[in-house]
Order: sequence, then structure tokens, then C-alpha cells
Amino acid sequence: MFGIAVIGFIYQTGGVMLLSKSDKNKWYQVSEISSEDSDLEFRFYKMGIYPGARIMLKRSAPIFKDPVLIQVELSQFALSKKEAQAIKVGELCQ
Repeated sequence: MFGIAVIGFIYQTGGVMLLSKSDKNKWYQVSEISSEDSDLEFRFYKMGIYPGARIMLKRSAPIFKDPVLIQVELSQFALSKKEAQAIKVGELCQ
């Protein structure tokens, strides 16, 4: 998926990648939640993780890279690597 999606003054450019594979301390925009578990999708929604939301991978554990610490707007959450792989993101630039 390539193109430009306008959200305020922020533009999504480039391709889509998994949040678990993204660069640390860089803002992304959630483009898709791909999980067969509806409870997980509802949990993400309650945390503010839905298409269009801004998200950042803050840290990952030093051993096995699991769990990961993410930031959604002003809140921080820990997710398992498997949960983070259900979130697809696109790069943001201003």
C-alpha cells in the first residue's frame, strides 16, 4: 500500500510494515489491525490503537525482544511481540 493519506498536517508515506519491525523512537500511523482474535482488537481499541492513531515503538526487551514498550499518543503500554505483530503501520513525516 503506497500513497499519501492526509491527517491534519501529518502525511503517511511509503509502505506498510509490522510495528514489531519498525524503528525505535519514531512515530508511525496505524494503518491496519490484522488479528483473528476479536478480543485483542477490542483491547487495542480501548488502548487507543486503531487505524489512523499515532504510535511509537519505544523499547524492546534485551533478550528475545519480547515484550515491547509502545507509546500511543501520551500513554505507554507493554505488548507481547505476537500482539505487536498484529499492528501494521506506515511512516509519518511532517
